[in-house]
Amino acid sequence: MTRNKLLALAAAALLSVSLVSHANQAIEAEASAKPTAPATNVNMFDPNYWMTAFTAPGQPAISTELKFNAATPSGWMQWIDPKTHMPTHMTFMNPTSYAQFMQPQFYMEFMKPENMMAWMNPASYQVMMDPQTMNHWMNPASYMHMMDPAMYQETMNPANYMTYLNPATYAGWMGAQTCDPENPDQTPTWFGIGC
Repeated sequence: MTRNKLLALAAAALLSVSLVSHANQAIEAEASAKPTAPATNVNMFDPNYWMTAFTAPGQPAISTELKFNAATPSGWMQWIDPKTHMPTHMTFMNPTSYAQFMQPQFYMEFMKPENMMAWMNPASYQVMMDPQTMNHWMNPASYMHMMDPAMYQETMNPANYMTYLNPATYAGWMGAQTCDPENPDQTPTWFGIGC
């Protein structure tokens, strides 16, 4: 009898996690996705046919936008600024955003002289020196967002880990999809830009 109760409880817990995970997925992405035409020539022995499910033509496998620039003080001030703290915190709670740390352009930001000079500029620290910012962080209510379950939902959503299971993500990092030497705005990859 207790075994059946435990099984029912486990099934209910798994069902609720599944519903929460599904409700957390972006609906706009599904609505804006273009329908793909079915393959007319199916060749099961062609490796390219098997990989077409992972690569969308004309679209990068991962976002090349840096959501957090650790090489600049403004990137760190996002955490301190009360206006941008919550979105920054939510971005870091999403495992998909960690892919930016594996891209070469994240580390190339540390080599830019303008980013190095920004650390010497006192104007870069205005947010931290603002008395209203200090007052905000002295209030215990400012830390209550850490109790919000929505803050941790992104880490429990299996869809946010699909970036790391997608071979196109790693192909993009290796430069397999960046074969346009004429494009000056090409995203740098670990093994060069050219083909």
